[in-house]
Amino acid sequence: MEYNKFVPNTNVSESVLFLLRGAKKRRSMAVAKAKMIQGQLGVIPRLAAVK
Repeated sequence: MEYNKFVPNTNVSESVLFLLRGAKKRRSMAVAKAKMIQGQLGVIPRLAAVK
């Protein structure tokens, strides 16, 4: 069946997936930066990410 060739795997558009990937990357970079700053200050890092 030819029409099944172009059916997407999810109902989320590519632009939304692009934004979610960017948000995930920024969140991980922010957590890494906070851990680095806490390490420089001598604070024991106890970060908990809320998803």
